[in-house]
Formats: sequence, structure tokens, C-alpha cells
Amino acid sequence: MKKYLFLFLSAVCFFLSACYNPKPKDMLDQVKTKGELVIALEGAWEPWNYHNEQNQLVGFDVDVAKELCRRIGVKARFIELEWERLLNCLEKHECDIVMNGVAITPERKERFYFSTPYAYERAVVIIRKDNDEIKSFGDLNGRTSANSLGSTYDALARKHGAIPIIVDTFDETINLLLQNRVESTVNSVLAFNTYMKNNSSAPLKAVAVSEEFSRVAIPCRKTSENLTLLMEMNNALEAMRFDGTLKDISMKYFGQDVSK
Repeated sequence: MKKYLFLFLSAVCFFLSACYNPKPKDMLDQVKTKGELVIALEGAWEPWNYHNEQNQLVGFDVDVAKELCRRIGVKARFIELEWERLLNCLEKHECDIVMNGVAITPERKERFYFSTPYAYERAVVIIRKDNDEIKSFGDLNGRTSANSLGSTYDALARKHGAIPIIVDTFDETINLLLQNRVESTVNSVLAFNTYMKNNSSAPLKAVAVSEEFSRVAIPCRKTSENLTLLMEMNNALEAMRFDGTLKDISMKYFGQDVSK
């Protein structure tokens, strides 16, 4: 009799324990419970994400993020950081995702899960117009190149033997070039095209464009609790691609469709 009583009480204890210690919610549940998705970006990289004349945060990443959140059923909350802090911020649970034109690389895939790509872009070598010595990526060897630490552009410049000069923002990079304090930079061809559109008299030129396209996607932490959020984001992105929303946002900021 005591044996059965013990088994009964054990079962009751297990049931009560399960009730008071529910299974931890996955990231999608957590995001929906708090009603917002915390998104980290630079806020200083036109036209990807930047502040307009009214100091409003706008840009391709911003519009895509807001529409993504609308389809998931939550609000977008943005936090702005220097590029080199973005991915560390994600690992430290200070944000839920990063949307900053982040390219998928083998090294990053070891650290994070990535959504399906929402944009494709190429890298470009930018120099002063009076520089006739740099004509290709190979010519970066032994030349100074200003880039954000940890970016794919920084890695590409170093791969070709450039002497790295670390900067925080695209504007800082351009200013160093204009002041003739660095010889080159490697950056987004889309960002450079936008800059020249707004500053047509700037004494700068592009001399080489990468052959391969970078796949721009959304990184999130590489844990099982993020899989449902990842699936939800992928579903939303594919729906945005199918109904033309990604194309419309792309045309708004880039003047071309970079979503495929």
C-alpha cells in the first residue's frame, strides 16, 4: 500500500512541477509575447539604413524589417551600433536579429543561422579620381584601404594585401578618401552609386567590381529555440518576394531590383 501511495505522490509532484515549470518558450513565442522584434543596425549606411533630413531612421533594411515584422504580427524596434558591434550584440542577446546588409559567409554560418537572402550585391573598389595606380582588386596589395572591422569588405581588401585602416561608418571612409588620407576603400556598389547620385561632383571613382554577388540575409543566434523564428521570417520574406514587396522597396532605395 505504501508503495502505491509513494508512486501516486510522485506522479502528483511531477504533474505540479510541469505546471509550475513550463517548457521554455522558443524565440518566436518570446517575440510575439513581448510584441516586438529587436533589430540591430548601423543607421549610418545610405541607402541600406540611415537617417534622413528629418533625422528619421529609413532605408532598405528598415523598410524590409518593418514589413517583415508586420507580417509576423509584431512591431520593429531598432537599436543602432557600429558595424563591429552588431554581431557581438546578437550573440550577447542584446538584440533578436541583425539587418544591416549582412552577407552570408562560411565563417558567419558557423556562428549564426541565416534567413533566405533578401538582397544580392557586389563589392567595389573606390579611389580618388586622380589616382591612376589602382585599377583592380589586385592593385590593393600594399595600399591603404579604409573599411569597417569584421566586414566582408575588410576581409576582401585584406585578402588582396591591402593595409587596413579601420573606420566605423561609410561617411568616415569617404571623408578619409576625400582628404587623401587613405588610398582606397572596398564597399557596397549600391552604397557607392547612391553616394555619387547625391554627390555627383565628388572626385571619386569605382575601378573594380567583384565578379560574385554577396547574398544578403538576416542572422539570428544558432540555437534550436531560434528555428521557429527563422522559419517565420523565411515565410514572410518569400511572401514579400512573391507579391513584389521586396522589389518595390528595392526600387525605392536602389533604383533596381536587388532582391533576386
